Parts: sequence; C-alpha cells; structure tokens
Amino acid sequence: MLTLPPDLLVSICIIVAALFYAAGLFIPVAPWLKTFIFASCVVITGYDILIDTVTKLIRESEFNAGLLIVITAAVAFAIDKGAEGAAVMLIFRLGELACNKLVRRSANDIERFMDLRPEAVNAVINGAIVQMAPGKINVGDVISVSPGERIALDGVVISGESELDTSALNGKAAQLSVTAGSKVLSGSVNLKDALNIRVTSDFDNSTVSQILELVKEAENRKAAPEKKIGKIARLYTPAVAAAALIIGILVPVIGGMPINLWLQRALGLLVLASPAAYVISVSLTYFAGSGGASKKGIIFKGADVIDTISRTTSVVFDKTGTLTDGIYRVVDVSALGLPENRLLMLAAYAELFSDHPIARSIVAAADIMLDITKVSDFREYPGKGTEIEIGGNSVTAGNALLMEELGVRPDISQVEYSAVYIAVNRQYAGRILLRDTLKPDSVKAVKDLHIIGIDRIVLFTGDKKEVAADVAGQLGIKEFYAECLPEDKFSRLKGLLDMQLKGDKLIFAGNGADDAPILKMADVGIAVGGFTSNETTDAADMIIMTDEASKIATAVTLARNTDKVVRQNIMLAIGLKSLILLLAAFGLASMWMAALADAVFALIVMMNAKRAFGIKGRDIREIRQHNNDDED
Repeated sequence: MLTLPPDLLVSICIIVAALFYAAGLFIPVAPWLKTFIFASCVVITGYDILIDTVTKLIRESEFNAGLLIVITAAVAFAIDKGAEGAAVMLIFRLGELACNKLVRRSANDIERFMDLRPEAVNAVINGAIVQMAPGKINVGDVISVSPGERIALDGVVISGESELDTSALNGKAAQLSVTAGSKVLSGSVNLKDALNIRVTSDFDNSTVSQILELVKEAENRKAAPEKKIGKIARLYTPAVAAAALIIGILVPVIGGMPINLWLQRALGLLVLASPAAYVISVSLTYFAGSGGASKKGIIFKGADVIDTISRTTSVVFDKTGTLTDGIYRVVDVSALGLPENRLLMLAAYAELFSDHPIARSIVAAADIMLDITKVSDFREYPGKGTEIEIGGNSVTAGNALLMEELGVRPDISQVEYSAVYIAVNRQYAGRILLRDTLKPDSVKAVKDLHIIGIDRIVLFTGDKKEVAADVAGQLGIKEFYAECLPEDKFSRLKGLLDMQLKGDKLIFAGNGADDAPILKMADVGIAVGGFTSNETTDAADMIIMTDEASKIATAVTLARNTDKVVRQNIMLAIGLKSLILLLAAFGLASMWMAALADAVFALIVMMNAKRAFGIKGRDIREIRQHNNDDED
C-alpha cells in the first residue's frame, strides 16, 4: 500500500481545500451548498487536527493550538461566517507546513550525525570478508573498509594507504592521509584505497556512538530562556482564551450589544491564543546554533551550554595537550656517576606505567625493549613522579618537589626546560630535560579571544615557573599559575570562580583525564581534541573535535549570536502578538486577518531563528579582518 510522506499529504489536502474555497467564493450557488463547500474545505484541511485534538482532550485533557482553531472554525459556522472559518483553517495549515519545513531544515545538521551509524561492517575472518553487525565486532578484530565506505569503528590501520574525509566529525574539508600505524576514527570516509583496520574500541564506545549520545543528551538540556518562555506559554493560552470568553459573551450580555459582532472579535483572539510559534522559534534558534556549531566541529551538550557560554568573560587553559602538542622531546640527558644511556633506561623503567605525556616521551626516547618482569614494585606520587624497584635498587623519577620531599638535592639549573630528576636509592643520579612545543593554532586561539572581548585569559600548568612564563609570553597570556598539582588547579579555579561578578561565566579548556574534575567545576568545561578519554568527555559541556583551541572563540561568538537572536525573537513575540491581539479585541482584525497575521508572525520569528546558524556578526568580522591584516 502506497504511503505518502506527511508533508506531501498535507500539501495535497491544502491544494484541494483551496480549490473548494475558491469555488465557494466565486461560483454562485445556493447558501446551503456554499456552507457545505466551506465545511468540506475545513474537513479536508483539518481532519487530522480534529481527530488529534479531540483524542488529546479526552485522554489527556490537553488544551492545544489545534483545539483553539477547531473551536474557532466551529463557532464561525455557527454565526454564519463559514468563509472566514475555512480561511482560518487553511491559513493555519499553511503556516504550520511552512514552519515544519523550517524546523526540519535546521535539524538536518544535527540529524546528519545519525547517518554516521553503520548498518554492517566487513569483518576479516580467516582471510575472508564476512558482513556483520557493528555491535558484534570485538576489540582486536580486523575490519576491511573499501573506498567510498564510512569507517564503522575506531581503530589502527594495519595495512593499506589512503585519504580520509573527516569533515563529518570536525567540520574540516581537508583530507587526512593514513597509513599502517595511523589511528582512525569511526565516522570518517575512506576516499581512495582499501584499508584493513584493527578495532580498538567496540561500537558502544566508538566515536560515532559517543557523538550520538551527546546529540540525544543535548535534546533534553534546555536553556534558561526556553524554560521561561515555556512557563509564559502555559499562562498565555488560558489567559487569552479567558479574554476571548469575556469579550465574546460577557461584554455583549452585560452591555446589551449584538453578540455576533463580539463573537467575531473573540474568535480573532482565539486564533491568536496559541503560543506555539514563539515557543518553537526559541527552541529552533538554539537548534540552529547547535547545527551551525556541529558543522565547525563543535558539539554543545545542550541549549543551556550555549546560553552559558554566551556570557563568558574568562577563559582558563590547561597547557599540556591543549595549547601545546603534549609531545615532549628529550633535549638533554645529564648523568652523575653512570652512563647517560643507562640513566635514560632507568628513567624509562620508572615511567613505564605512567600515562603522563612526559613519561611516555621518556619511554619513547629510551628506544629499547623494556622487560616489565624486571620491575618488582611501582609507586606513583600524583603530580610529582614515580618510583620503582628494579635489580634490587629503587629508582625515582620526578620533579624537584618530589626530590625535596625525599631529601634528594638535584641540579636545578637550565630552568627554561621541563626537567625530570632521577634518584637511585634516594641518591641523585642525573636529570633529563624536555621541551614541549606550542600547537600552531595556539597563538591564534588567544588572539581571537582578545578580539572578541575576553581579556582575562589564564594558564594552568604543572611545569616550573620559568617554563610557564616562557609559554605564556609566547602566547600573550599575562596571568599564569605554575607547578600546579591536580588539587592546586582545582583550588585555583575555585578561587577564580569566586572572584567573578554575578552573571559572568568562566570556561576551562583541557583534554586530559586528570582535567575531568576541573572541567566539571567550571561554568563551561571544554574538551579540546575530540574524545580524548571517557572521563573528559563525560565531564565536559562542549567538545571541540579538532586540536584547534581557536574554535573556543568561534563557539563563544556563535553562542552570543544565538543569544541575540533568542532575545530578538522573544521581543518580536511579545510586540507582534500584543499588537495583533489589540487589533482583534477592538474589531480591527477579522478572523482570517488574525490567522494570516499569526502565520506570518510565526514565519518571521522562525526565519529569524535560522540566523543563529551562522556567525556573521560583528565579532567574527573583526577576527577575520584582524587575521587578514596580520597576513598582509
């Protein structure tokens, strides 16, 4: 059986009903037949509204916009105004159809994430390709991805070379080259040659699944203006309906005036009693803002995040991995009483079980196969260092603070580098100097924030003061806090939050698992660099899918623009609705004129809501102009 799409069916009904309406207006027929034609117009156009409203009224006692239109049309026929009753229904359905199309268009940029969900995966089993559901693929399995296919699961390329389109994840049109050993994310599209990929996360924990969960979560998080407009809407409809009752019945009865005239005015009010247009327009504005952000690789976890981030006055950055690449490079090894390569090897063993970027860099710099069985004990001093037992000796690797606690006196010269000091049996044995490098985007990130008016930018780092001062100087950041342990960052951020003026909001941007508590504490926590860890993703309010911290300025600008459009729509709603209500109450707007005005008003605020999709406001123009000037 052929089933028509809902919008197409409504469109056909409107066209047929419009033909009936034109026939009723222009073809000379008997009055009873004219009434029948107009009634047919109402039934053809609004039969589904009638069924839906009556059902909801009986089952849920719900008093909605559809019921108001049905009552208006029925009363219009009762007072011999069938033509106007039919016009009201036609205009209502036309406006509803246009608004639905606007909503769906705005939804496309969020719903496109749903297209990332794969239906089947080509698993490589004993050399053969077997199609399987993504949920049945385990970590460690191998999948094959042909050119033109979307990668279904996160993994590492084990054979093949190709180019990937990652624009669905991060909004960047640039292609990513991958080869054996490259990490790949689900949702990317393989463009050239076939790839074999070893899966590193099951489907429930893949990048695509995490994005889908965020989209679902965002739908349930409302902004303060949405909540306020919802409360107003619940009072608005019964208030206008009560006013219509007073004008249509009490006024003519008490004043001894013609009831038909006042009923017509009351019906005009009923047509305007639905708050749906401006309620939807506010939600649509936030929806459009989220859609615009998603195209740029920015994911807001809800409308409340957009509302909060629009009032940002301060941004706090964690240094390592957010503004720097997080890949430390060993620049010097200085040993005391043993060969340098021996010191580096002992340090690598000491750091073997740590996830800190410095620890991973030292292990990589040792460039030897480490035998885990040689390590008999491992102790971690959070934010300070590690200690192991190996070959009957204790080996400690850590910062100057740890050495001081253990009574070791290290050489702390060359303070411009990050240093890891090594002690063997609590005796100083040498040091390893490392340097982290700024990401190419970091200077732009700070500059763009200044351009859009965020002057307070703060840097947190666990590095020593001299290293922090060097990095802050390169970035143009005046306020920084060095040698911060995780608990220090927490207390520092709390202090910054306590100092804020009422209404001002603070962003914290980081990407490490140890940043999770601080991300959660900030007014807006931003995870930079995609799904770096489950802890970070869960704690963050906003995720930037690329390593570009400059997108924070983009997000703030987009949020401000969204907030501006929301306020415009609320003012438009109050102003235009009030004007039309007054005209209807004084008999200056007939039923069909009120319906037309209401439909046009709904389209105006919804088309205005679409403006939240872009960031073409003054702030972003200033950023672009400033950057162009620098290039010149």
